[in-house]
Amino acid sequence: MPPALGQNASAQTPDAPGAIVGVLVDAQQGEPLPGANVSIKGTTTGTSTDLKGRYRLGGLEPGTYDVLYSFVGFQEKTITGVEVSAGETTRIEVTLAEQTAQLDEVVIEASAARDTEAGLLKDRAKAAAVSNAISAETIGRAGAATVADAMSMVTGASVIEGKYVNIRGLQGRYVDTQLNGSDLPSADPDGSSVALDVFPSSLIDNVVTAKTFTPDRPGSFTGGSIDITTKSFPDERFLTLSVSSSINSEVGLGGTVLRPSGGLEAVPGIVESTDIPESPPPFFSNTGRKVAALSAVTEAFRTPMAPRRDEIVGNRSAEASFGDQFLVFGDRPLGIIASASHGQSFSGYDNGTTARFNQTGLSAETLTPNARYTTRRGVEEALTSGLLGLSLQPHPQHEVGLRVLYTRDREEEARIETGSLPRDLAGDSRFRTRVSRTTTRSIASAEVDGEHRFGSGPQAVGVEWSASRSQATRDEPDYRFFSNQFSVAEGDTAFAISPSIFLPPARYFRDLTERTWDGDASVEVPVGAVTLEAGGRYRTRTREFRERTFFHNADRAGYAGNPNQYVTEQAGVVGTDERGRTRFGTYVRDFTDPRNNYDGDQTIGAGYLMAELPAPGLPSLTLIGGARVEYTDMSIETLGEEPRRGNFAETDVLPSVNLKWALLDNMNLRAAYGRTIARPSFREFAPFESFQFVGDYIERGNPDLTRTRVDNVDLRWEWFVRPGELLSAGVFYKDFADPIERTIDPEAAANQEITYANRRSARVYGLELEARKQLGGLADWLEYVQVGGNLTLTQSQVSRPEDVLQAIRAFDVDADDTRPLQGQSPYILNLNAGYENPNTGTSINVFFNRFGDRLNTVTRNGVDLYEQGRSMLDVNATQRLLRGVKAKVSVKNVLDSEEVVSQSFKGTEYVNDLRPIGRTVSVGISYSY
Repeated sequence: MPPALGQNASAQTPDAPGAIVGVLVDAQQGEPLPGANVSIKGTTTGTSTDLKGRYRLGGLEPGTYDVLYSFVGFQEKTITGVEVSAGETTRIEVTLAEQTAQLDEVVIEASAARDTEAGLLKDRAKAAAVSNAISAETIGRAGAATVADAMSMVTGASVIEGKYVNIRGLQGRYVDTQLNGSDLPSADPDGSSVALDVFPSSLIDNVVTAKTFTPDRPGSFTGGSIDITTKSFPDERFLTLSVSSSINSEVGLGGTVLRPSGGLEAVPGIVESTDIPESPPPFFSNTGRKVAALSAVTEAFRTPMAPRRDEIVGNRSAEASFGDQFLVFGDRPLGIIASASHGQSFSGYDNGTTARFNQTGLSAETLTPNARYTTRRGVEEALTSGLLGLSLQPHPQHEVGLRVLYTRDREEEARIETGSLPRDLAGDSRFRTRVSRTTTRSIASAEVDGEHRFGSGPQAVGVEWSASRSQATRDEPDYRFFSNQFSVAEGDTAFAISPSIFLPPARYFRDLTERTWDGDASVEVPVGAVTLEAGGRYRTRTREFRERTFFHNADRAGYAGNPNQYVTEQAGVVGTDERGRTRFGTYVRDFTDPRNNYDGDQTIGAGYLMAELPAPGLPSLTLIGGARVEYTDMSIETLGEEPRRGNFAETDVLPSVNLKWALLDNMNLRAAYGRTIARPSFREFAPFESFQFVGDYIERGNPDLTRTRVDNVDLRWEWFVRPGELLSAGVFYKDFADPIERTIDPEAAANQEITYANRRSARVYGLELEARKQLGGLADWLEYVQVGGNLTLTQSQVSRPEDVLQAIRAFDVDADDTRPLQGQSPYILNLNAGYENPNTGTSINVFFNRFGDRLNTVTRNGVDLYEQGRSMLDVNATQRLLRGVKAKVSVKNVLDSEEVVSQSFKGTEYVNDLRPIGRTVSVGISYSY
């Protein structure tokens, strides 16, 4: 394999010293070679590689050098003609082969290849598990602003709601998300998914998605395990600055967007310090103290309820990052990296659709709408993030690091829905609901880790450890609903609020805090040709969810069509009645249900033993096998006088076998088996009720859930044709016991309640194809063109329980006894093409993604809800203007696709949700040093 060499492009003085840096790895296994010798041939200038095979030769005068690499038991290698320019850093990645009797030294001329994606493909080739990876380089080419944007390029992956990732049709509990190898907490109140849109791409070095289980990984993933690696030890000083602006076609340049108005940041303090009358006016004891108390509380909530329209200029963002390496304690390297970013964006639409349908009887020819609205929606989002990383090498064979990450995402959403409630409002009566919500999500994570090597040469013992603490919060202060009915007759509009049909004006205050403590350690011991590894992990996670609910009730207020006037001008005391009792216009009452508050905790202890060894008599076949034992203790308890509790404790033995057969130096055949588990999320476990809008399904958790066990089988062939090129084909099969699904409760009236249930069994199987190709070998004019793509074909089956099947066949006698797994797409297609000319600094890239219809919600009558498949096309172009300065233009969702959820009944499609996405055009400029 040829070495990889590259130089930075910063301007320096003619006599400034330069440096040579790089990584030294084992040519066969791709593993780093720590403690190897690197020297300038014919001089005394030299160094040794660190734990990750990295080296640095600094203080070199401009010129051409021959660099010698040596390691015990390996052939020496000399790279000739290495050019060092003034003040610049030359990078060389080198492989060493094991020593043979025929050849003890290799001499190679330096050549250039600036492809960090090729480096990731090398990591993938040596990996024990089936995996896919995307580098910071590819993320940049795709114009991905966040990790969520980038994940749509991974084979078999699709992105849900712009933030959550579905891998092989599985999401939530089936996808494990880690940051630098440590589990991340979830700020999703409705599941266990980690929102990847809070991680700006500027902080990321690479994202690796493992798809097969090995014992050194947590057993809680089935679709995939996503490990986000942040930038770390820099080889040289760098500084990057960038700014960008964009507009969305649904909003327009200088357009308007719905936004919440007013609102409270927390429950008013007076609520906690005041004895609010339990009876509504005028029926409470008519004392001055109680009247004053109710007046004071009502006054504290005298803020607007209705959204407003605001003019906006456009979206904007800025990023900055810095890194450098210093010598401390004499000659020990200390690496530092810091990064910060802030972005503000606006999106929305005026022509969305929201509807809910029901089948009223066995002979029904159509579905009857329970609610059908036209939706206007606006969202303002502000994302701020920061990263600080330190890495210290107190000794070439020891490295310790510290990483601190903080992200904060504030989303202000306003929604107005107007339409009909046919089940409750007859004639020409219409319905309107207004929703205002501010959601602040944050993740704070701090991690210390260490890597140590004891001894020298290939038989050295390696030890790794890490400890982390992270906290995810989600704060929803003053989540407001204001609903009313109206009718128009002879030019006059009559308004009314009917609490018997829908809730009076309501305000919810919700706080979620999830804390995770994680510690793990492992030791790797070579024993001849066998490498043994043992380790363990302990993780504890707690979640607190609190909700307060307040209603604006009417005593003698009348609603005339102005929500803000109703809760402000008519609020409080308006006089006395004929009996001398104090009367209110509107007043506020506390309707908090303690059962909608819960505490949850989860403790996981694990230990594993695994071995990696060549097959006897067949050194090209490597076996990686072992087992992991995981103990899970999960419990949840609601608050209140009669709390509901749920808990389970299980010990699982999770075996794993991975075979890697190196058919050629650059070709592998892999086979794998592993057992994994999937645990319910706290929300799925918690028996409290919530909804998103009037007429929506009521969602309730199930404390009787248990974990899911999954047996996984994979087979993959992969050919790493040359650096940056790949051909791959694989098949997979997954067998589920007790899978958890979101389903409409068959015992709930009117098909209106969603809950979660363990199904008996399910299976998923599929095919994955992937290719990446540089086209320069076909024609000279294609020298800088590369293409790539991947296709995942998936089938899934869930066995319907007999009682559910009987209920469905009451509506459809020909109903099948199986159905697809929730969230499963029959196919996912990703295509990309790019032009990268390093001479002119021109880069043009096109990315296409499409997924097939996937099951969204299971209904009791088999008329299931599906998210319709859609195609997404993104185009990005970058041009170097000056040294270190680049301009960038991108267009996302060129095809103007929409999000649509619908259900089909007797040949008719019924749209439940239609959300326009719009096209987003972005321009930006960046500077790097």
